[in-house]
Amino acid sequence: MDRRLIQTAVVGSPDSDEPAICPEDPKELDLFRLQNKDTTWWCGVNLPGGCGRQLMTRRCDDKICHFAHYRSAGDEHGIQCGRLARSKDSADHLFMKADLAAWLKSQDIAVTFDFPEPRGSAIVFDLADGRRLLVHLDRTQSVDWDDDQVTEFLLGTGVLIPTDRLAARGYVHRIRYESERDGRRPLIIGTQRPARTDWNDLRTLILTPQGFAPAARPETTQTEQSATNVPVPPQHTTERRSIVTVTRSDTAAASAARNHEAAQAAIRNLNWAGPERLRATLTTIEELLTHDQSLEDHRHLTEALSAGRRRLTLQTRRRAEVMIQLRRAKPGTLSRQLLEEAQQLTSDPGTPEEDRALVAELTAQYRAEAEKRLAAARQQRILAEHQQQEALQQQRAELRQRQEQVRAELEAAQQRKGAAPAAPRWRETQKATAEYAELAKPLLGALKKAGREGETRTWGSLADRTGIKRLRQLGHLAKIEVLVIAESGTPADRPLWSVVLAAVGGQDALAIHRAVCERLGRPLPDADDLLRARLDEERTILQHGW
Repeated sequence: MDRRLIQTAVVGSPDSDEPAICPEDPKELDLFRLQNKDTTWWCGVNLPGGCGRQLMTRRCDDKICHFAHYRSAGDEHGIQCGRLARSKDSADHLFMKADLAAWLKSQDIAVTFDFPEPRGSAIVFDLADGRRLLVHLDRTQSVDWDDDQVTEFLLGTGVLIPTDRLAARGYVHRIRYESERDGRRPLIIGTQRPARTDWNDLRTLILTPQGFAPAARPETTQTEQSATNVPVPPQHTTERRSIVTVTRSDTAAASAARNHEAAQAAIRNLNWAGPERLRATLTTIEELLTHDQSLEDHRHLTEALSAGRRRLTLQTRRRAEVMIQLRRAKPGTLSRQLLEEAQQLTSDPGTPEEDRALVAELTAQYRAEAEKRLAAARQQRILAEHQQQEALQQQRAELRQRQEQVRAELEAAQQRKGAAPAAPRWRETQKATAEYAELAKPLLGALKKAGREGETRTWGSLADRTGIKRLRQLGHLAKIEVLVIAESGTPADRPLWSVVLAAVGGQDALAIHRAVCERLGRPLPDADDLLRARLDEERTILQHGW
């Protein structure tokens, strides 16, 4: 199995300089294949480590989709490929060449270009008017600052310029791709000065004889451009550039030491950054890579930048999926979880305004519907409480009637035996019934609270929560009597609140529940496993159904 996860290739031939990126998602790859069914892909020689062999796309569900070599091509000739596990950033020099060439062509500026060795380290642009632009991308290769043919240096991420040389030159240009936004990676140009670096999208600039200038105002003076943070370099003569011949000194090492804390803080911030701060944190890391850093800090920053860009790509893709779900959702079917996720994802500053507007509109609708549901639930709860009060009054009346009936039966039995009425025994029965009625009210309140919170209770935990120690001392029959009194007002079409007791207990708890339901005329399944399943369903109804 080919385990090389090559994400970039060139189109049409081994020596092509037209780059392509393999979609990582299987569905996106299917569309990519359909749109490019007659296209061939190559491990081009203009890519770092490229072997010149033909590639195919490989669809994967357990890892990202990628380009892969045809098995037999290299085996026959013993060709070894040097693009093992290369990321999509390894083709940035080809994308930059294409973007810069198109940008110059749009201004009718003729240009030729070349890729110096090692491939991918730099791009040289020779303009028809004799100027030369050098895009230097490889931090491991030294920059020839004394090359008088180069008019402008554009340094990639991580390419360092000694502090003293930057101070002597006054400025240097920076070039990088910004994190993905709205399905594209903008190429941005910056001017780094000792105090700050100003960045602008390449599309907003033009190239004048004096350097980069705003496309909308090419006549703007240099002073005005500096005031508006446009990356237009100050005027420097060739003589001023050529007189500086210094090497990296202890000053750079000291600067790297000072930047250590900032690098560590940026990496920590990236680990905790949500969608609203991810882009800004990545920009901070990209900016730090233009400053002096130790080798270890530079490696950590580069790794963090790669991981953060990956997070941003996945975040952008997930936002697109969520927005599709929101647009397809029928009224009244949106879930709170989906809206909360959409709110979090659209806090990304790169979110299109139409997506923000849709999330805000749907959130307002959901809140209005939720308020209606809450109002209806409150009304239903008030009605239920009124019905419960009526049921309690009826229950008390029935209890008094039952007490009178029991007393009459006892007196009749004693008279038949020729004995005196058993007044003490009657008083004891009457006292127990009154005690059960007093226990029933707080017990029912505790059961309702547990049911609405989705919890279970034991008689001991109820005694602790209500502060009524007597609940621990009730016998089997007494528990039945108390629960019958407590549940006598529960509507027949709703579960008993005492299921929170039955669901957690053993056979004794099930027996008590069966006895209570029998007294209240509620049928139950005979099998204990079916009864337990029903208890779980009724607990769910108690928690979410009211």
